[in-house]
Amino acid sequence: MSTGRLEVRGISTSYGPVTALDGVEVVAEPGKITAVLGANGAGKTTLLRTISGLVRPQAGQVLLDGADLTKAPAEAIARAGIAHVPEGRGVITELTVEENLRLGALLGASRRKTERGLAQVYEMFPPLAERRRRDAHVLSGGERQMLVVGRALLTGPSVLLLDEPSLGLAPRIVAQIFELLRGLVDAEGVTVLLVEQNARSALSIADVGIVLNLGRVVARDDAATLAADDALRHAYLGF
Repeated sequence: MSTGRLEVRGISTSYGPVTALDGVEVVAEPGKITAVLGANGAGKTTLLRTISGLVRPQAGQVLLDGADLTKAPAEAIARAGIAHVPEGRGVITELTVEENLRLGALLGASRRKTERGLAQVYEMFPPLAERRRRDAHVLSGGERQMLVVGRALLTGPSVLLLDEPSLGLAPRIVAQIFELLRGLVDAEGVTVLLVEQNARSALSIADVGIVLNLGRVVARDDAATLAADDALRHAYLGF
């Protein structure tokens, strides 16, 4: 069974003539939140898409607990335990909250495991429990973010890739989502790779921070150390 140690070794990814990632190295450990920070165009989303198999790198490796997933199809990577929650809160609004959640169990979980997983998601996100029979279009932005995270958790992942979960949300809701995420990691030991432009909030809950600029890693340290580095913050993080 996967423990969730994710390694990205020397990954380079291009879109035609444009290099999006250039020799990027990342290690994300189980039970920790690793925040990937940087401006628009830094390569953050491309990193997650490369890890999850949605785009193919020109060089480098993606390893999960030492197993090379670099050339595996996206479905196999998901089955191996890597769940990708892309930017945009993609819920199916015509389905109920619970129907959306059950989509996450389609990777082969048993009925008993699915029911247990649903109970855990509802305990973690009470607003979803209250609206479980309602169509997803009634949900607020924050509730939709809870829904897509909950759906990813029902795949039983050891690694959770989150792309800009705070996008478009009010500060109070961002704080709530991040607090729930921190609680999830501490309780379940899942590995989280969190891509964020909201660097201040991300570093407040992360264990480790990595800063990308134009496809290259320019800083890597404990989250608290990065947050205290005034020169780095002003140059790359915008606060």
